[in-house]
Amino acid sequence: MTTLPRRVGRGIAAVAMTWLPLAAAPAQATALQVAPAGAHAPLPTSSKHMLFRVRGPNGATVYLLGSVHLLSADVATLPPQVDTAFAQAKSVSLETSFDSVAAHAQELMMRGRFSDGSTLRSTLSPSAAANVDTLLRGYGLSLDQVNGFKPWFVAMLLSQAAMQKVGFQAQYGVDMQLNARAKAAGKPVLGLETPDFQLGLLDGLSRADQEQMLMDGTSPEQTAKDLSTIRDAWAAGNASALDSLLNRHLDKAPSLRTALLTNRNRSWIPKLDSLITGKDDALVVVGAGHLVGKDGVIALLKAKGYTIDQM
Repeated sequence: MTTLPRRVGRGIAAVAMTWLPLAAAPAQATALQVAPAGAHAPLPTSSKHMLFRVRGPNGATVYLLGSVHLLSADVATLPPQVDTAFAQAKSVSLETSFDSVAAHAQELMMRGRFSDGSTLRSTLSPSAAANVDTLLRGYGLSLDQVNGFKPWFVAMLLSQAAMQKVGFQAQYGVDMQLNARAKAAGKPVLGLETPDFQLGLLDGLSRADQEQMLMDGTSPEQTAKDLSTIRDAWAAGNASALDSLLNRHLDKAPSLRTALLTNRNRSWIPKLDSLITGKDDALVVVGAGHLVGKDGVIALLKAKGYTIDQM
Protein backbone atom coordinates (compact mmCIF):
# COMPACT_ATOMS: atom_id res chain seq x y z
CA MET A 1 0.00 0.00 0.00
CA THR A 2 3.13 3.57 -2.16
CA THR A 3 2.30 6.78 -3.99
CA LEU A 4 -0.34 9.11 -2.58
CA PRO A 5 -0.78 12.66 -1.29
CA ARG A 6 1.99 13.31 1.17
CA ARG A 7 1.05 11.94 4.60
CA VAL A 8 -2.50 10.90 3.80
CA GLY A 9 -1.32 8.73 0.99
CA ARG A 10 1.76 7.49 2.74
CA GLY A 11 -0.30 6.26 5.66
CA ILE A 12 -3.16 4.69 3.80
CA ALA A 13 -0.88 3.56 0.98
CA ALA A 14 0.42 0.86 3.26
CA VAL A 15 -2.78 -1.11 2.71
CA ALA A 16 -5.29 0.70 0.51
CA MET A 17 -3.50 0.89 -2.82
CA THR A 18 -4.87 -2.45 -3.96
CA TRP A 19 -8.37 -1.09 -3.47
CA LEU A 20 -8.00 2.29 -5.18
CA PRO A 21 -9.33 1.26 -8.60
CA LEU A 22 -12.42 -0.19 -6.96
CA ALA A 23 -13.08 3.02 -5.05
CA ALA A 24 -13.69 4.80 -8.34
CA ALA A 25 -14.57 2.08 -10.84
CA PRO A 26 -14.90 -1.57 -9.75
CA ALA A 27 -14.75 -2.84 -13.32
CA GLN A 28 -11.22 -1.47 -13.81
CA ALA A 29 -9.74 -4.18 -11.60
CA THR A 30 -10.96 -6.89 -13.97
CA ALA A 31 -10.28 -5.11 -17.27
CA LEU A 32 -6.50 -5.32 -17.16
CA GLN A 33 -4.67 -6.31 -20.31
CA VAL A 34 -1.29 -8.01 -19.99
CA ALA A 35 1.51 -5.43 -20.29
CA PRO A 36 4.36 -7.31 -21.99
CA ALA A 37 7.96 -6.54 -21.17
CA GLY A 38 9.23 -3.60 -23.18
CA ALA A 39 5.74 -2.33 -24.07
CA HIS A 40 6.43 1.18 -22.75
CA ALA A 41 9.36 3.49 -22.33
CA PRO A 42 11.84 2.18 -19.75
CA LEU A 43 12.51 3.71 -16.37
CA PRO A 44 15.83 5.52 -15.90
CA THR A 45 18.80 3.14 -15.90
CA SER A 46 20.11 2.23 -12.45
CA SER A 47 22.67 -0.25 -11.17
CA LYS A 48 20.33 -1.23 -8.35
CA HIS A 49 16.60 -1.85 -8.20
CA MET A 50 14.04 -2.45 -5.48
CA LEU A 51 14.56 -6.16 -6.07
CA PHE A 52 16.16 -8.33 -3.42
CA ARG A 53 17.31 -11.97 -3.56
CA VAL A 54 17.32 -14.52 -0.75
CA ARG A 55 18.79 -17.97 -1.27
CA GLY A 56 17.32 -20.65 0.97
CA PRO A 57 18.96 -23.75 2.45
CA ASN A 58 17.01 -26.23 0.33
CA GLY A 59 17.54 -24.83 -3.15
CA ALA A 60 14.91 -22.10 -3.38
CA THR A 61 15.68 -18.55 -4.41
CA VAL A 62 13.07 -16.01 -3.32
CA TYR A 63 12.95 -12.61 -4.99
CA LEU A 64 11.42 -9.74 -3.02
CA LEU A 65 10.24 -6.86 -5.20
CA GLY A 66 9.25 -3.51 -3.75
CA SER A 67 6.36 -2.21 -5.77
CA VAL A 68 5.04 1.14 -6.88
CA HIS A 69 1.38 0.19 -7.05
CA LEU A 70 0.45 2.77 -9.69
CA LEU A 71 2.59 4.12 -12.54
CA SER A 72 2.13 6.08 -15.75
CA ALA A 73 2.36 4.40 -19.14
CA ASP A 74 5.56 6.21 -20.11
CA VAL A 75 7.54 4.63 -17.25
CA ALA A 76 5.80 1.28 -16.95
CA THR A 77 8.50 -1.03 -18.30
CA LEU A 78 9.99 -3.17 -15.54
CA PRO A 79 13.77 -3.69 -15.32
CA PRO A 80 15.23 -6.80 -17.01
CA GLN A 81 16.20 -8.16 -13.59
CA VAL A 82 12.51 -8.31 -12.70
CA ASP A 83 11.74 -10.13 -15.95
CA THR A 84 14.41 -12.70 -15.07
CA ALA A 85 13.10 -13.15 -11.53
CA PHE A 86 9.58 -13.62 -12.86
CA ALA A 87 10.75 -16.17 -15.42
CA GLN A 88 12.51 -18.22 -12.75
CA ALA A 89 9.71 -18.06 -10.17
CA LYS A 90 7.28 -20.94 -9.87
CA SER A 91 4.77 -18.72 -8.05
CA VAL A 92 4.01 -15.03 -7.50
CA SER A 93 2.85 -13.72 -4.12
CA LEU A 94 1.15 -10.34 -3.74
CA GLU A 95 -0.15 -8.49 -0.71
CA THR A 96 -3.56 -9.86 -1.59
CA SER A 97 -5.24 -11.51 -4.57
CA PHE A 98 -6.59 -9.07 -7.16
CA ASP A 99 -9.30 -11.55 -8.11
CA SER A 100 -10.45 -11.65 -4.50
CA VAL A 101 -10.32 -7.86 -4.27
CA ALA A 102 -12.57 -7.53 -7.33
CA ALA A 103 -15.05 -9.92 -5.73
CA HIS A 104 -15.20 -7.64 -2.67
CA ALA A 105 -16.04 -4.43 -4.59
CA GLN A 106 -19.55 -4.20 -3.15
CA GLU A 107 -18.28 -4.82 0.37
CA LEU A 108 -15.74 -2.01 -0.07
CA MET A 109 -18.54 0.43 -0.88
CA MET A 110 -20.68 -0.84 2.00
CA ARG A 111 -17.88 -0.56 4.54
CA GLY A 112 -16.85 2.83 3.20
CA ARG A 113 -20.29 4.35 3.93
CA PHE A 114 -21.63 5.29 7.32
CA SER A 115 -24.54 3.09 8.36
CA ASP A 116 -25.25 4.50 11.82
CA GLY A 117 -26.45 7.98 10.90
CA SER A 118 -23.02 9.54 11.23
CA THR A 119 -21.56 11.78 8.53
CA LEU A 120 -18.06 12.80 7.60
CA ARG A 121 -18.75 16.32 8.84
CA SER A 122 -20.06 15.10 12.19
CA THR A 123 -17.14 12.71 12.60
CA LEU A 124 -14.48 15.37 12.04
CA SER A 125 -13.70 18.22 14.39
CA PRO A 126 -14.91 21.62 13.09
CA SER A 127 -11.38 22.74 12.21
CA ALA A 128 -10.64 19.44 10.49
CA ALA A 129 -13.89 19.61 8.52
CA ALA A 130 -12.99 23.09 7.25
CA ASN A 131 -9.49 22.01 6.29
CA VAL A 132 -10.70 18.84 4.56
CA ASP A 133 -13.31 20.82 2.63
CA THR A 134 -10.57 23.16 1.37
CA LEU A 135 -8.40 20.19 0.44
CA LEU A 136 -11.23 18.45 -1.39
CA ARG A 137 -11.99 21.57 -3.44
CA GLY A 138 -8.46 21.39 -4.83
CA TYR A 139 -9.49 18.06 -6.34
CA GLY A 140 -12.82 19.30 -7.68
CA LEU A 141 -14.85 17.90 -4.78
CA SER A 142 -16.55 19.25 -1.66
CA LEU A 143 -17.12 17.82 1.77
CA ASP A 144 -20.87 17.71 1.15
CA GLN A 145 -20.33 15.47 -1.88
CA VAL A 146 -18.56 12.83 0.22
CA ASN A 147 -20.37 13.46 3.50
CA GLY A 148 -21.79 9.94 3.63
CA PHE A 149 -18.39 8.26 3.48
CA LYS A 150 -15.95 7.40 6.24
CA PRO A 151 -12.63 9.27 6.43
CA TRP A 152 -10.51 6.30 5.31
CA PHE A 153 -12.66 5.90 2.21
CA VAL A 154 -12.49 9.60 1.41
CA ALA A 155 -8.70 9.33 1.69
CA MET A 156 -8.87 6.62 -0.97
CA LEU A 157 -11.03 8.82 -3.22
CA LEU A 158 -8.57 11.68 -2.81
CA SER A 159 -5.74 9.35 -3.70
CA GLN A 160 -7.56 8.14 -6.80
CA ALA A 161 -8.19 11.73 -7.88
CA ALA A 162 -4.54 12.61 -7.32
CA MET A 163 -3.37 9.65 -9.38
CA GLN A 164 -5.67 10.51 -12.25
CA LYS A 165 -4.44 14.10 -12.33
CA VAL A 166 -0.84 13.00 -12.90
CA GLY A 167 -1.61 10.05 -15.16
CA PHE A 168 -0.78 7.25 -12.73
CA GLN A 169 -2.90 4.14 -13.25
CA ALA A 170 -3.14 0.80 -11.47
CA GLN A 171 -2.92 -1.17 -14.71
CA TYR A 172 0.65 0.08 -15.18
CA GLY A 173 1.62 -0.57 -11.56
CA VAL A 174 4.15 -3.26 -10.75
CA ASP A 175 1.65 -5.50 -8.96
CA MET A 176 -0.98 -5.57 -11.67
CA GLN A 177 1.56 -6.06 -14.43
CA LEU A 178 3.05 -9.10 -12.72
CA ASN A 179 -0.37 -10.41 -11.71
CA ALA A 180 -1.43 -10.28 -15.36
CA ARG A 181 1.80 -11.91 -16.53
CA ALA A 182 1.44 -14.68 -13.95
CA LYS A 183 -2.11 -15.46 -15.02
CA ALA A 184 -1.10 -15.48 -18.67
CA ALA A 185 1.79 -17.84 -17.90
CA GLY A 186 -0.34 -20.11 -15.71
CA LYS A 187 1.68 -19.41 -12.57
CA PRO A 188 -0.05 -19.55 -9.17
CA VAL A 189 -0.80 -16.12 -7.69
CA LEU A 190 -0.91 -16.14 -3.90
CA GLY A 191 -1.99 -13.51 -1.37
CA LEU A 192 -0.12 -12.76 1.83
CA GLU A 193 -3.35 -11.33 3.25
CA THR A 194 -7.06 -11.75 2.59
CA PRO A 195 -9.28 -8.92 1.34
CA ASP A 196 -11.37 -9.33 4.50
CA PHE A 197 -8.33 -8.65 6.62
CA GLN A 198 -7.39 -5.53 4.66
CA LEU A 199 -10.91 -4.11 4.70
CA GLY A 200 -11.19 -4.82 8.40
CA LEU A 201 -7.90 -3.08 9.02
CA LEU A 202 -8.98 0.07 7.20
CA ASP A 203 -12.46 0.12 8.70
CA GLY A 204 -11.06 -0.59 12.15
CA LEU A 205 -8.75 2.43 12.32
CA SER A 206 -9.65 4.86 15.07
CA ARG A 207 -11.50 8.03 14.16
CA ALA A 208 -8.51 10.04 15.31
CA ASP A 209 -6.19 8.15 12.95
CA GLN A 210 -8.62 8.48 10.06
CA GLU A 211 -8.98 12.22 10.68
CA GLN A 212 -5.21 12.59 10.74
CA MET A 213 -4.97 10.93 7.36
CA LEU A 214 -7.23 13.53 5.82
CA MET A 215 -5.72 16.46 7.70
CA ASP A 216 -2.26 15.68 6.37
CA GLY A 217 -3.26 15.78 2.71
CA THR A 218 -1.67 18.18 0.21
CA SER A 219 -2.66 19.99 -2.96
CA PRO A 220 -2.68 18.36 -6.40
CA GLU A 221 0.45 20.32 -7.31
CA GLN A 222 2.38 19.11 -4.28
CA THR A 223 1.08 15.59 -4.83
CA ALA A 224 2.47 15.59 -8.37
CA LYS A 225 5.90 16.52 -7.03
CA ASP A 226 5.70 13.83 -4.34
CA LEU A 227 4.70 11.16 -6.84
CA SER A 228 7.61 12.02 -9.12
CA THR A 229 10.07 11.97 -6.22
CA ILE A 230 8.85 8.58 -5.01
CA ARG A 231 8.87 7.14 -8.52
CA ASP A 232 12.42 8.32 -9.12
CA ALA A 233 13.68 6.94 -5.79
CA TRP A 234 12.07 3.61 -6.62
CA ALA A 235 13.58 3.56 -10.11
CA ALA A 236 17.01 4.24 -8.60
CA GLY A 237 16.63 1.45 -6.05
CA ASN A 238 17.21 4.00 -3.28
CA ALA A 239 15.90 2.14 -0.24
CA SER A 240 16.88 4.79 2.32
CA ALA A 241 15.19 7.56 0.33
CA LEU A 242 12.01 5.49 0.03
CA ASP A 243 12.03 4.82 3.76
CA SER A 244 12.20 8.55 4.38
CA LEU A 245 9.57 9.40 1.78
CA LEU A 246 7.08 6.68 2.66
CA ASN A 247 7.50 5.68 6.28
CA ARG A 248 9.35 8.02 8.59
CA HIS A 249 6.48 10.43 9.08
CA LEU A 250 4.66 7.55 10.76
CA ASP A 251 7.08 7.83 13.67
CA LYS A 252 4.80 10.66 14.79
CA ALA A 253 1.74 8.40 14.46
CA PRO A 254 2.80 5.20 16.24
CA SER A 255 -0.62 3.57 16.22
CA LEU A 256 -0.86 3.98 12.45
CA ARG A 257 2.68 2.70 11.97
CA THR A 258 1.94 -0.37 14.06
CA ALA A 259 -1.34 -1.17 12.29
CA LEU A 260 -0.40 -0.39 8.70
CA LEU A 261 3.26 -1.40 8.61
CA THR A 262 4.89 -3.09 11.59
CA ASN A 263 2.27 -5.72 12.41
CA ARG A 264 1.70 -6.60 8.78
CA ASN A 265 5.40 -6.91 7.99
CA ARG A 266 5.90 -9.23 10.95
CA SER A 267 2.88 -11.33 10.02
CA TRP A 268 4.38 -12.00 6.59
CA ILE A 269 7.69 -13.35 7.89
CA PRO A 270 6.49 -16.93 8.61
CA LYS A 271 5.02 -17.13 5.10
CA LEU A 272 8.20 -15.79 3.54
CA ASP A 273 10.28 -18.13 5.69
CA SER A 274 8.26 -21.04 4.34
CA LEU A 275 9.02 -19.97 0.76
CA ILE A 276 12.71 -19.45 1.49
CA THR A 277 13.11 -22.86 3.11
CA GLY A 278 11.24 -24.56 0.29
CA LYS A 279 12.57 -25.97 -2.97
CA ASP A 280 10.89 -23.76 -5.57
CA ASP A 281 11.91 -20.27 -6.66
CA ALA A 282 9.32 -17.60 -5.91
CA LEU A 283 8.64 -13.93 -6.54
CA VAL A 284 7.05 -11.83 -3.79
CA VAL A 285 5.70 -8.37 -4.68
CA VAL A 286 4.73 -5.91 -1.93
CA GLY A 287 4.69 -2.15 -1.60
CA ALA A 288 8.23 -0.76 -1.48
CA GLY A 289 7.52 0.83 1.89
CA HIS A 290 7.14 -2.62 3.42
CA LEU A 291 10.65 -3.71 2.47
CA VAL A 292 12.63 -0.75 3.75
CA GLY A 293 13.43 0.68 7.17
CA LYS A 294 14.07 -0.66 10.63
CA ASP A 295 10.78 -2.60 10.75
CA GLY A 296 10.84 -3.58 7.09
CA VAL A 297 10.73 -7.07 5.69
CA ILE A 298 14.39 -6.97 4.63
CA ALA A 299 15.54 -6.04 8.16
CA LEU A 300 13.29 -8.69 9.71
CA LEU A 301 14.63 -11.42 7.44
CA LYS A 302 18.22 -10.36 8.08
CA ALA A 303 17.50 -10.62 11.80
CA LYS A 304 16.60 -14.27 11.19
CA GLY A 305 20.05 -14.82 9.72
CA TYR A 306 19.30 -14.65 6.01
CA THR A 307 21.75 -13.05 3.59
CA ILE A 308 19.96 -10.72 1.21
CA ASP A 309 21.36 -9.17 -1.97
CA GLN A 310 19.93 -6.11 -3.65
CA MET A 311 19.91 -6.63 -7.39
